[in-house]
Amino acid sequence: MEYITRGPCGQEGCRETRYYLDNGLWFCRRGHQQEGRQVEEDPDDFGTQGKLSRAKKPVVEKTQKKYRGRQAYRLFLHIYQLIVWKQCHALVKDRGFPPELENVIRDLWALRLGNYANKINDPTDEDSQPEFFSSQPGSAREDTETEAFKPGSKIVQWPRLIDTVSLCYLGAFLMRLPTSIGDFYRMVMRNDIPYFRVLIHIPRDMKDKLPQEYMALLETTRLLKPDDLHTAVFDLLMLYHRQFKMEFPPLNAPALLYRYISRLALPVDVYPAVTRLQNLLGFTFKYSTKVVGRRKPLDKPELQLITLIVISTKLLFPFDDVERHPTCAQEPAVHTIDWAAWGEVQRRFENREALAGKISKDKEILVNENDVLAMTPDQLDQYMDWYENNWLDLSKGSGPLSALFPVGPQSKERKHDSPAVEDNEEEAIEFMLQNAPRYVKSATVVDQSDTKTSRPGSFYTRYRQESDLPDTARSFYETAAKVAGISLSILVRCVSQAEIQINKWLEDRRRAKHFAERSMIESIGEDVDKSHSSSEDDEPSEGAISSDGNESEGN
Repeated sequence: MEYITRGPCGQEGCRETRYYLDNGLWFCRRGHQQEGRQVEEDPDDFGTQGKLSRAKKPVVEKTQKKYRGRQAYRLFLHIYQLIVWKQCHALVKDRGFPPELENVIRDLWALRLGNYANKINDPTDEDSQPEFFSSQPGSAREDTETEAFKPGSKIVQWPRLIDTVSLCYLGAFLMRLPTSIGDFYRMVMRNDIPYFRVLIHIPRDMKDKLPQEYMALLETTRLLKPDDLHTAVFDLLMLYHRQFKMEFPPLNAPALLYRYISRLALPVDVYPAVTRLQNLLGFTFKYSTKVVGRRKPLDKPELQLITLIVISTKLLFPFDDVERHPTCAQEPAVHTIDWAAWGEVQRRFENREALAGKISKDKEILVNENDVLAMTPDQLDQYMDWYENNWLDLSKGSGPLSALFPVGPQSKERKHDSPAVEDNEEEAIEFMLQNAPRYVKSATVVDQSDTKTSRPGSFYTRYRQESDLPDTARSFYETAAKVAGISLSILVRCVSQAEIQINKWLEDRRRAKHFAERSMIESIGEDVDKSHSSSEDDEPSEGAISSDGNESEGN
């Protein structure tokens, strides 16, 4: 008899699982009739019941969802290279950088990529677990990059996301373009180049195969700090110098100095003052590659430049209320600045988009819940468009609530159809300079005969901490720090260190002058003593001279 295996019978505790068919009824092997559908034999279809056979599904080989080992390393480097290309493309296409910048950045990346050749081509590392590479302290590794790249005494073995921006800056730096680290920091904050949520620009099939350890290195969990970008640029420059013996040129100081002075809306008299202070302090505006021990902020050329601008401004246009009068109309300090009016002009420049009813691009990422409550409908639309374009990953599948929150071309069409405020910074700076007569005044010239009048440069005030800054000085320091892309505390420290060096130079000069005058007095005294002693030892000759004189007088 033919049996078919099914589930347990269950009647009267029967555990039988084999069944047979008798007259259209199913019975277990022990004779218990089963409930359910009965099978009736069709006389016209006699003999068609046979053994049932099931078609086997084709065996599908399971593929690994996430890459491991050497494949993961290579995929991470491919994604990293794609991020660098997208940033470079945004600089050339949207920001007006020359197309040759892409070639320079590609060559720089190719040099660094050679450090990972052994890692990605090692056949013994095919199935190993991915090494977690981060800025965590660890033991010494065989990789040569760990030896040369140790920011803050922490080993960094693989490229970081912040290094993509640093690489783009080094490319522009080698081309001597008049751009600064502060410019790149503002482009990152305004999302002019991909940085925050950069993984939404990566194809889905690449992200799905990248392990989470590597994904975490490309995610941004906090806002970028300007001081971190300066440090990352310095670290990357030192890496290229130590490993590839690259020599980097000095800063394009004339062009960058002009841009800083124009942006700060200062008189052009600051330019020659900066040049003289540079020679006095011995600043070369080059990255020092011979730094031993702890780095100082003044080792960075852009910080040197903005420091000299601040000191020159303090010398020529002090922040206090003391009246200082030049001796002639040709002196640089013949002008004075009303710092309260200057601050008002700067605030109007900073808030020019807000005054037009828009959200400033560099403040969109800083919006919080309190800011949303005070937004106008147009500002809410602008913020939602920014959030959609820069924060949502549209490559993912739609969820059950996606229909309630439509996204897509509607917002982009609304963005293009509505008249947008043209954010032309150069025109805004030009307009700000045209308002210079509002805060630049002429000082009264007082002749040198008046010794009681305070002169420019006198009563120079030094601020060692942020808390020492008065309101007028704080406004200028904050604006200068924002232009240079550094924090206010770092700028105050740099200015204080440079002022200490200038004060030391003045002390050395006074000491040298004092010793020179003293040695001159002593030498004159010695000459007088020698002449006096010689006159006492040679009395006959003096008598002869007097007798000769008397004779001559007699004649």
